[in-house]
Amino acid sequence: RIKPSLEKRPDLPAYRPKEVRKEKGYSSGTGFFVSDDGLLVTNYHVIEDATEISVNDTISGEIHVAKIVMVDPSNDIAILDTDIKSKPLVLSQEFQNRMGDEVFALGYPRISIQGQAQKATFGRINALSGYQDDVRFLQVDVPIQPGNSGGPLINNNGEVIGITTATLDALVLLKETGSIPQNVNYAVKLDYVLPTLKQAAGDRRLKFNTVSEKKEYSDMIAEYESSVVLIVAR
Repeated sequence: RIKPSLEKRPDLPAYRPKEVRKEKGYSSGTGFFVSDDGLLVTNYHVIEDATEISVNDTISGEIHVAKIVMVDPSNDIAILDTDIKSKPLVLSQEFQNRMGDEVFALGYPRISIQGQAQKATFGRINALSGYQDDVRFLQVDVPIQPGNSGGPLINNNGEVIGITTATLDALVLLKETGSIPQNVNYAVKLDYVLPTLKQAAGDRRLKFNTVSEKKEYSDMIAEYESSVVLIVAR
């Protein structure tokens, strides 16, 4: 059973970029390349109602304009296009991960405080469903913060299996239940991203894994760093 969109769940996203944008003039998130010619994926809530979207390559220092190709608000997905010659991340062809599997995320949390250097965080899959058993999501204990939204969730084979999307709002739950959630975070499963992505990509080639081989995390991070970018929406 498909549940309502994230926007209708006040206790889920602790970060609401659209509201931040009204207050500060901009908001930020994370995206990752899926083609060699600039096509990238992020969360819809990262760019929702933005009039200007830029992709910041924090390694080279270059800033590129991004345009929206396609969105799927119900699954919180946005596909953007840029003029960047990019290195695509490897996508999982079929979700075969299990509870307890190790995963990690790359992204740009709280750039005004933590800086614009890319951050890697690590954890495990806690459940194969999300908030109120929503089958579109994974629950993970990979630490994520405002700004991580839209970044890749990667397994130890080096495949993207989801998009880091939301965390339980600790303040809301504390008020309603008297307890604080302990690192309860969610990622949209790649299975629910691929239909929109494939339609948006058209004839552009996506990179899927053909050989399952565990790699060292440090090697994967070094290899994938340039494929994950900071998104600024105004």
